[in-house]
Amino acid sequence: MRLNGLGIFLACSLGLVTGHTSAEDLKVACPEGEHGTALLVHVSNIRYLEGNLRAQIYGSNPDDFLSKGKKLFRIDVPVESDGEQDVCVPVPGPDTYALVIMHDRNANGKADFFTEGFGFSNNPKLKFSPPNAEEVMIKVSEGILEVPVELYYILGSDDGEAEKRRKMRRR
Repeated sequence: MRLNGLGIFLACSLGLVTGHTSAEDLKVACPEGEHGTALLVHVSNIRYLEGNLRAQIYGSNPDDFLSKGKKLFRIDVPVESDGEQDVCVPVPGPDTYALVIMHDRNANGKADFFTEGFGFSNNPKLKFSPPNAEEVMIKVSEGILEVPVELYYILGSDDGEAEKRRKMRRR
């Protein structure tokens, strides 16, 4: 069964699946896009049960990676589980892409780097700057590609630790 653009968007906007293991289950959980292509992103290390998970897709041009107005597709889904959650992300077709996942804890649509989680395709080691585009590019063929992404939170995992850091800065 093929879905049109609106059907793909609506199906992927739900973005929530759990426990799907067979190829048939994957097709139900994450319907393929117009060109038979989608990513089923397994997001792990979700530390807070609040806000949205935002998935953004960038094309194969390294100059476009993380550049304003250059993303090919973006989808926001509510966080439904702390720990792990799957998100279906349609892509235009077989090609090379970069995937960015952000845990937008306050659902304001902005990247609050010190309080929100970030992850990328290929799970590069993150420091205080984003990875190079080449580190996160993934080759996507027709069908559904499962992509694991672990979120990284710059300032730790809980509000208690953040409060301790704030107090130390005040000294």
